Amino acid sequence: MSSDVNDQVAVDCPSHQRYNRTMLRQLILLSVCLHLAWSLCDSTNCKLPNCKCMSQTGPVSSPPQLVFLTFDGAITSTNYYNFTYILGSRVNPNKCPITMTFFTTHKSNDYTYTHDLYYRGNEMAAKSVTDKTPSNLWSNMTTAESFDEIGGVRDMINIYANIPKSSVKGYRAPYIETNGDSTMAALKSIGLTYDASYVSKMDNSPIWPYTMDYGFTQDCQSPSNNCPTASYPGLWNVPMVVMTSMDGSMKCGMADACTPEPKDASSAFNFLKSNFLNSYNTNRAPFGIYLHSAWFQSSPWNLEGYTQFVDYVLQLQDVYIVSVSQGIEYMKNPVPASQAVNSTAFSCPKVSPSSCSPRKCYYNDDDGNDVVMSSCVVCPNNYPWVGNPQGN
Repeated sequence: MSSDVNDQVAVDCPSHQRYNRTMLRQLILLSVCLHLAWSLCDSTNCKLPNCKCMSQTGPVSSPPQLVFLTFDGAITSTNYYNFTYILGSRVNPNKCPITMTFFTTHKSNDYTYTHDLYYRGNEMAAKSVTDKTPSNLWSNMTTAESFDEIGGVRDMINIYANIPKSSVKGYRAPYIETNGDSTMAALKSIGLTYDASYVSKMDNSPIWPYTMDYGFTQDCQSPSNNCPTASYPGLWNVPMVVMTSMDGSMKCGMADACTPEPKDASSAFNFLKSNFLNSYNTNRAPFGIYLHSAWFQSSPWNLEGYTQFVDYVLQLQDVYIVSVSQGIEYMKNPVPASQAVNSTAFSCPKVSPSSCSPRKCYYNDDDGNDVVMSSCVVCPNNYPWVGNPQGN
C-alpha cells in the first residue's frame, strides 16, 4: 500500500484467537489499529480533487507559496479600518486583489462591515455565536450544541450581512478548542467543507491541507487533546502550522499568542518574515498568520510591521495571498508556481452584488444588557442568539 504519511508505526493487532489478555488492553490496541487503518492513506485510491492524503510534500513540484491572512472574532468599526488598510490596492502576481478569511462571531459583529468586506472578495467563515468562556466549554460541547453555535453564526452571516449561506464554507474553533468527533460531526451536518482548528508542531516540514477520508492523521496538539478519531470523507483539514516566537522560546498557533511581543514595527516584520521563510524555504506548505485584530490595537506598530510584511511577500512572484477557500481550490487542481498566474483558484473574485440597507437594531440580551446590532436588513423582533438565529 502506498502512503503519503511518513514513519508509520507497525502495530501487531490482536486476532480473535489471542483474547487471553485483559479487555482494557484489547480495547486500547483495537483503538490504535483503527487509527492506523485510517492514517494509512492509500494515494492510489485517494485522489484529487475529492481526496488528499496528509503529506509534508507539495502536490506538485515547485508549487507557489500560499499565504493565509485570517482574523478571528467580530468585525467592528475599529478593526474594519485595519482590514481595509491592509487590503488597500494590493494585488497578487496575477494582478488580482489579495484576499483574507474572517472567522466570525455574532456577538458584537457589525454585519454591514461584514457585507462590505465579503463583496470586496474576502471570505467569511464561521466561528461561533457566543465565543463564550471558559475555553474548556468548547472541548465538551455536544454535536447538537456545536450545531447551534456554528450553524447559527453561519445563518446570521447569511441573513444580516446578506451573504449567500453557501459561501460560508469553513470553521475555526473558539480558543482552538474542539470536542473532536462531536465537532466534526456538526461540521458535516451543517455542510461546511473545511476545518482550520488544529495546530501542528511539524514546523520544520509543515503539513499541507488534506481531506479526512482516512481520519485525522497529523500530530494532535489540541489543548484538551480532543482530536477526531473517525473518518470524514471530503472534509478538508487545514493545519495551523505553529509560529516560533522572536526569541525562539515558544511555539504558538495564533500569532498574537507568541511572547515576547514585538517592540516596534521592525521586530513585528522580522517575526512574520522569519516564520514565513520557514515554509517558503522548505516545502512551501501554506503559511498562515492567524490573529485576533486586538494585536493591532494593543501595539499600533504591529499594523505597520504587518503591512511591511505583506508588501515584502508580494514582491515575490511565486507568492499568493489568498483566502483559505481559495487555497483549498488550489489543492484540488494544483499547478507549479510557473503556471499559477493562470490558475482559476487565484482568479479575481467575481461576487454578484447584493443590497445592504444599514440600520441599527436595539435589544436587551439574556443578561439584560443593552445591545446594538448593525444589520443590512430589517431588524428582527428579538436579538438573534443561540437556537434562534432568525430573532423570532
